[in-house]
Amino acid sequence: MDIFQIVVWGITASVILLVVRRERPELAVAFSLVAGVSILVALLPSLRTVVSAFSDIASESGLGPLYFGIILKVLAVSYIADLGASICRDANENLIASRVEMAGKILILLCSIPIIQGIVELIRTLLA
Repeated sequence: MDIFQIVVWGITASVILLVVRRERPELAVAFSLVAGVSILVALLPSLRTVVSAFSDIASESGLGPLYFGIILKVLAVSYIADLGASICRDANENLIASRVEMAGKILILLCSIPIIQGIVELIRTLLA
């Protein structure tokens, strides 16, 4: 699916959401969630290509699978947290949205601990 189809789907969903919010606001969040998930599902083939390309780059560079996995986890956490926060904002729950974003940042920090440990160990090795 190319960007034009995604944009047209997003604009169409937004126009429908404008009408639904006026008539049935309780359904608007559900429709927004369905629209967002459908866009993500449409992107799955492209995501497989990205993961495959990252895997090839990681194997060619000599990086261990640990670092490759961490990079993918960080990307996944950031996109999922952003999606969750956007859905919360659509429901006018800004406080919950900010907490979802904060949780995403903490989980990214948690995922990055092995990389930080590796950098510290590399610095120790270079200084010794």
